[in-house]
Amino acid sequence: MQSSLISQEAALRVAIASRLLPNIELSSLLGLLIQHLGEPLSEAKLVGLSPKAFRVMVGSLGDGPTRKEVTSALAVLTNPEASDVGAPEVKSAPPLTGPKLRVAITSNQGEMINGHYGSCMRVLIYEVNHETHQLIDVREIKSDLKGEGRAIYMVDLIRDCQILFTLSIGGPAAARVTRADVHPIKKTTPVSADVALSELSDVIKYKAPPWLRKVMGLEPEHHIVPEMEY
Repeated sequence: MQSSLISQEAALRVAIASRLLPNIELSSLLGLLIQHLGEPLSEAKLVGLSPKAFRVMVGSLGDGPTRKEVTSALAVLTNPEASDVGAPEVKSAPPLTGPKLRVAITSNQGEMINGHYGSCMRVLIYEVNHETHQLIDVREIKSDLKGEGRAIYMVDLIRDCQILFTLSIGGPAAARVTRADVHPIKKTTPVSADVALSELSDVIKYKAPPWLRKVMGLEPEHHIVPEMEY
């Protein structure tokens, strides 16, 4: 993208939005946004983009995206709180102690579960135990991968994890992930990694189901913190 036509922050937002819109080229989306909002295209202009205008734009470019995909792309473009659209930084820290899980998250922005399995920009990898969680790796996804090539690549990317949190995943892809011994969990709306992983820590601590205890190497009825007796 030419820097004279668009700010760096706006360029990141448009790049992420285009990944969420199948069959729509980045250059086409950028051209219409500049035509509608003027240049230079800035983050402030994108935040003021009306939902109706955006849906008309997308409708003129192709018939591939679903309503959910259009809504997700619009949220990336217009959310005033979404200023951190880049990858999060992995901080140096010792490994978590005790029984723990390795969790993959499909993400397009910050430490958020806001990426679709089939089109996300990166996968965030976390360690999670009964007390806390920490980011241990950020795995960027090659933008030129499509179809079967991407499907194989994605499974290999998360094969060392036990759980996958994602915004959406198709049936065949979910089956492939499950065969790799990774348990896929879909979130119906974008959510912060901190919220989802804190909830997972509570599950590990108090009420881990049999399949989760098994992958953590715990005894069938073992609880990290014994249930209180009344």
